[in-house]
Amino acid sequence: MSYDYIVSQYLAYIKDITLEGCKAEEIFDYFKDKLNIVSKEGCDKPYIKVYKNNRLYFSYYGIPAINEFWPFLNALVRISNNVIQLDEKEKELAANIRGNIKLFVTPDCTKCPIAAELLYQLPILNSNISLEIIDVTTYDDLGKKHRVLNVPKIVLNEKTEIPGSFPPTIILKMLAKGSEQH
Repeated sequence: MSYDYIVSQYLAYIKDITLEGCKAEEIFDYFKDKLNIVSKEGCDKPYIKVYKNNRLYFSYYGIPAINEFWPFLNALVRISNNVIQLDEKEKELAANIRGNIKLFVTPDCTKCPIAAELLYQLPILNSNISLEIIDVTTYDDLGKKHRVLNVPKIVLNEKTEIPGSFPPTIILKMLAKGSEQH
C-alpha cells in the first residue's frame, strides 16, 4: 500500500522543517520537494533528527513505519504550526519536565503511538526537554542497555523508568516527579 496520497495531504501543513538523517531515504523521499533534507553518511543504522529554526525538536532512531508513521507525521505538523493538543493541567505538568526523554517503541506496537503522540508535543511546549524515539527492533543494543522488555517504555534522564501505556496525565505526573530528582 502506498502512503503517497495521505502524505501529500499532510504536506500541505508541514513547513519550515529540516530533516537530518542517515539511511532514511524511504522517509526523505516523501519530503524532498517540500522540506530541507540533510543526508548524512557513515552511520550504521538509520536515524532522523527534526529541526525547526535550528532547534532540535526530536530524534527518531530507526525509520518510523507502520504504527509509528502517523505520530511522526502528526509531530511534523504540530512543530510546523506550533500546535499543542494538551489540556491546561497537562500543559502545567509538561512545563515542569526537564531533561532527556527516551521513548522505546516497535513499529507493530499498538500502544506506542499513543505515548508518542503525547511525548512529541513536549519539546514544542518546553525547550528544556530533549526527546528521542527509539525503535528497539533496529536499536536492540539500546533496548538491552535500558532493559526494555515491553514497549512503550519511557526513560527520563537515564534514571526514571515509566511504562508508556499509562494515561497521559499519569505519564506527565511521573515525568515531572522524575525531573525533580534530576
